[in-house]
Amino acid sequence: MKVNALSLRKLLKQGSILMMMGAGFMGGAVTPSLAQEPALSIQPYQNGWGFDQEGMDPTTPPGQDFFTYANGRYITQLHIPDDMSSYGPFHILFELSQARQRSLLESLSPSGKNDEQHKLAIFYHSYLDQAAVDAQGITPLHDELAQIQAAKDAPSFAHLFGAAAGSLSFSPFALDIEQDQADPTRYMLMLDQGMSIGISGGLGLPDISYYTNPKLAPQKQAYQAYILQMLKLIQWPEPEHNAAAIMELETALAKVETPRDQTRDPLKMFNPMKVKDLITLAPSIDWMTYLRSMGLPERGLAERVIDVREPHSIAAMAQIIAGTESTTLRAWLAFHLADNAAPYLSHDVSDASFAFNGRTLSGITQQPVRWKRAVRVTNTAMGWALGRLYVQHYFPPEAKERITNLVNELKTAFRWRLEHNDWMDSPTRKAALVKLDHFAMQVGYPRKWWDYSALEVRAGDVYGNASRAAAFNWQHRLHQLDRPVDRDEWDMTPQTVNAYNDPVKNEIVFPAAILQPPFFDPKGDMAVNYGGIGGVIGHEMSHGFDDQGRHYDEHGRLHDWWSQASSQAFEARAKRLGAQYDAQEVLPGLHVNGTMTMGENIADLGGLNLALQAYHNSLHGKDDQPLHGWTGDQRVFLGWAQVWREKDRPDALRRQVLSNEHAPARSRVNMPAHNIDLWYKAFAVHAGDALYLPPQERVKIW
Repeated sequence: MKVNALSLRKLLKQGSILMMMGAGFMGGAVTPSLAQEPALSIQPYQNGWGFDQEGMDPTTPPGQDFFTYANGRYITQLHIPDDMSSYGPFHILFELSQARQRSLLESLSPSGKNDEQHKLAIFYHSYLDQAAVDAQGITPLHDELAQIQAAKDAPSFAHLFGAAAGSLSFSPFALDIEQDQADPTRYMLMLDQGMSIGISGGLGLPDISYYTNPKLAPQKQAYQAYILQMLKLIQWPEPEHNAAAIMELETALAKVETPRDQTRDPLKMFNPMKVKDLITLAPSIDWMTYLRSMGLPERGLAERVIDVREPHSIAAMAQIIAGTESTTLRAWLAFHLADNAAPYLSHDVSDASFAFNGRTLSGITQQPVRWKRAVRVTNTAMGWALGRLYVQHYFPPEAKERITNLVNELKTAFRWRLEHNDWMDSPTRKAALVKLDHFAMQVGYPRKWWDYSALEVRAGDVYGNASRAAAFNWQHRLHQLDRPVDRDEWDMTPQTVNAYNDPVKNEIVFPAAILQPPFFDPKGDMAVNYGGIGGVIGHEMSHGFDDQGRHYDEHGRLHDWWSQASSQAFEARAKRLGAQYDAQEVLPGLHVNGTMTMGENIADLGGLNLALQAYHNSLHGKDDQPLHGWTGDQRVFLGWAQVWREKDRPDALRRQVLSNEHAPARSRVNMPAHNIDLWYKAFAVHAGDALYLPPQERVKIW
C-alpha cells in the first residue's frame, strides 16, 4: 500500500526502535468523560518491581539462550491476538494507546462548532458507519478510475503519478520534501525507488525477494490472484490478462531496483542534481509534468535541486515503465488505487485487501474490528489533532521531566564511553564529543501543533475525507519547501509507541506513549528501568554513530568527518558484528541479514552498553545492592530482555527478516548481551555455552 508523506519521513529516519506497526497521532482542548482504562490481554508484569520474574524459564541456562531464560514462560503462554501478526510489550502499549484514543474520540460530538475536535468526531464516526460505506460500493473511485482510463501517453501518465502525492492514488516512485543533507537548514526534494526505505515503490509485495526467490513463489501467486480479485471488484476490463501483465511488470521492476542492504551508505545514496539532469538521466518519464502535478511551482522548476537516491535504478525503472503497454499501465494504476483505497471502501474490497495483505503476508487470522480501523485512519488523517488530546489526558508534565533527566544521564554515560574509547583516534573522538554535545532531545510531544482549519471533513463522506486529508498532509509538506527548516516538526505523534533518531537534525525523539511500563515505571526498580527505557534512549543515541548516522556531523551535515584510521577500525568491528547476525537462522533456511539490520544492531549493542554505564554511574561509587535476589547488572540485562519478549507468526517473521531493518526479537536480546563482558560475569556464562564468545571475539563499538 502507498505510504503517505508523513509515513515516508518516518521511514527515512535512521533510528526507530522497532519496525512500524501502526499509526499514532494528535487535537484541541476538551475535558471528556473518558471510558474506563482498558484491560490488556496480558499485563506487562505482576509483581510491582518492574520485572516479570514469573515469565522466566529457569530451566534454560542463560548462556544457551538468554531470550528464553528471561522470557520463556511468558512466551509459551503468550497468545497473539487474532488481529495481530506479533505480540509483546510494544503491541500491548499500542493496544493501550488505541483504546485511549478511542475513548477520546467517542467523547467528542460530531455536531457542534467546526473546530478540530468537531472534525475528528465527524471523521471517526463517519468511518464507523459500515452500512453507509457498503451502500456506496466502489462509487467513490469512479472519477479517479475514469481519469486513469483516459490516460494515453507519457505526459498523462506522469500527471497521474505526480497527482498521487496528494491523494490515495499510486505512483511508482517515492517523492518527498526532506532536509538537504549538505545544508540541513533548508529543505529539498528527494526521489527514491521506494524499496530501500520500507515502501514498495512500484511493487505490491514487501521486498524484491518476493518476486525473485523461488521459495516465495506461493506468495507471488497469491499476489497475482489478489490483483485479479481487485480488478474484478472495480469492474476493470480483461482482469485475467491485466493481472498477469501487472505481475510481469512488477517482476521486471523488482529486478532493477537496488536491494535494501545495498542502500545503507548515505554518502552513496545522496545524489543531488538539478531536475534538468534527472530528465537527462531518465528521459523516459515526463518529470516536469510529474513535478508540476504534485504542486511544485513552475518557475525555476528545471533548475531546482532534487536528491535522486538510486540514479541507476530509477533510470532503469523509468525505461521499463515507458516500454510497457498503456493498457497494462492503466490496469496497474487502477489496481493500486483500489489497494490503497480499500480501507475506505465497502467490506468486499476491504476484506479482499485484508485477506492478502494481512492473512497471506503476515499470517493475521482476523481483520481488526471497525473501531480499531477507525482510530488508525483518523490518525492518518488528523494525527496531530488527536495527539494533542492524548497528551492532555495521558502524559503529565512530571513524566516529561523524569524522562528528560534520564536522557541526560544516558548522554553523560555516552560521553564517558567516547572519552575512554580505545579504537578511535584523538581527532575523530574530539569531533564525536562535539556531536554528542549538540544532540537535541525531544520528549513527550512537540512544542507546537498542526493547524487543521483548512481541512474539510464531511459527515458520511469516508473516502472523500481520506482523500482530502491526504491532500492536506501533502500541502503541509509542500508549504515547507523554500522555507527554513522547522526544528519543532516531529515525525512521530505522541501516541506512537516508538522513538527515533533524526541524523539531519541531530536529535532524538521519544513520544509520550512509549514512556510507560514496561519501558519505564516510576514506581519500579531503577535498574530495570535502565535496561528498559534506558536501553531505548541509548539505542537512539547510538544511531547517531551507527554505520549511517556516523556520517552526519554535529549540525546534521552529511560528509566523511572521520579519519581513515577510525573509519577502518569502525568498519572492521561492524563487519564482525554483522557476521554474528548473518549466522542467526530464524526459520529453516532463513537467516538474519546482518548488513540490512546493521544500524539497528549497532544501536542495540550501544544502547545496552549505555544502559549499564548509566546504571553504574547512578550508584555514585556505592556498591551494587542485590534486590529481589538479583544484582543490579542482572536486573539491567533482564530489563532489556523483557522489552523484546515478543512472539511472531511465521509469515510475519519471514516478512520482517526479508524486508525490515530490525532483527527479530530473540536476536535483539541474545546478540548484544553475548558481546558484553559484564553479561558473562552476571549470569556465569562459560565456554561451551551456545552463546559463549571468547573475549577477543566480542564486538565492542560503543
